[in-house]
Amino acid sequence: MIIRLISPLVLMASISLWAATAAVAGAPPPSWTQERVLECDEGTVHTYLTPAGFGTPFHVVGTNDVIIPKYVEVVLPTGEGPYVTLHVPGFKASNKHAVHCWYVDPIGLEVEFWGTRR
Repeated sequence: MIIRLISPLVLMASISLWAATAAVAGAPPPSWTQERVLECDEGTVHTYLTPAGFGTPFHVVGTNDVIIPKYVEVVLPTGEGPYVTLHVPGFKASNKHAVHCWYVDPIGLEVEFWGTRR
């Protein structure tokens, strides 16, 4: 009797976990309105920022991957810069696992960064 009760519970938990993972791999939650289309050395990558915005990891649409900026340079819409806005000590852009991406944000900042994709 106990085995019969546990099996449906395990099955339901597995289905719930799979559904949650599938939702993350698909479209982002409705509150994630900050879409960013990144141009990267590997090609174009469609991402969303969390509601917290700039400085948080970019969530890659259609995957469970995130791109975590480690070194960021910004050029203002007036052309001033580049200004370093993030520099994680010890990060090496030359690391074979590093990614290099850039985009122009909605207010016109030119953002270029190096980071990791996980």
